[in-house]
Amino acid sequence: MKVLVLLHLYYEEQLGWFLTQLAHIHGCDWDLLLTGPSFSETSVAAIRAFKPDARFLTCENVGYDVWPFLRAFQEISPDDYDWVLKLHTKGNTGSHKIRINGTHLTGFMWRDILVDALLADDARWEEVLEACARPDCGMVCSRKLYARLGFKEDHSLLDNELSRIGLQTDERRFCIGTMFMLRCSLLKVLPLQDFRAEQFPRESASNSGGTLAHTYERVLSLLAPAQGYTVVTTGSDAAYERKQRIRRFTKPVLDFMFSIDRKGEDERKYLTLLGIQIPL
Repeated sequence: MKVLVLLHLYYEEQLGWFLTQLAHIHGCDWDLLLTGPSFSETSVAAIRAFKPDARFLTCENVGYDVWPFLRAFQEISPDDYDWVLKLHTKGNTGSHKIRINGTHLTGFMWRDILVDALLADDARWEEVLEACARPDCGMVCSRKLYARLGFKEDHSLLDNELSRIGLQTDERRFCIGTMFMLRCSLLKVLPLQDFRAEQFPRESASNSGGTLAHTYERVLSLLAPAQGYTVVTTGSDAAYERKQRIRRFTKPVLDFMFSIDRKGEDERKYLTLLGIQIPL
């Protein structure tokens, strides 16, 4: 099996941490490609010491980690590799809590959960390789951060883009944070050479902003189910599994009592109070 490890290195100070995680890769033929707006001499030296044949691709700092990923596959054919391991540096949220899929994330937890699901240790990487060996597997990602779509771009904008590229799926979950192993052949459906840097936002936008970058965070995760493959999730402990089982039973009751959601083609917000829907 031949793997392309694609690391978008925006926060260069995180390089040492990522090299420690990448050291767990074994049992396959793999290449390392780094993307970023620039690379310091110190970073290049450290990467060369770790993997002498590593390659570098300088690209515009737009579209978060999505545009650099698409840009890389404008230079590399999906036929050249069996799988791509997509990784990227991620900022520290400090003490600010972000709640995703029932988990409160602070500091570097978001980054760490995504990467640990793939590269926590040698055994975890072997688990990923075993999943990739399954003929029905199209993607491997974190169980904790594989969640249902929410927000505006997850509906009309996403469906329009899927239709434009000729895909259709009833699956409505994606890897929040877009770090995963993906079967490279699934990328062939994308019009890779048509994407341009100017299509992507140059500044941070809210998740409800409906940018092309946010839409493609979802599209990349949906490439597997839309083409008949399954998504294998990893990296969850027993306590988390119990919590999720409880949440699956309690959430419908809580949503009936009180919830706010978007409904209809116009994505209008509704407040549900004891089963009564009130437009907002």
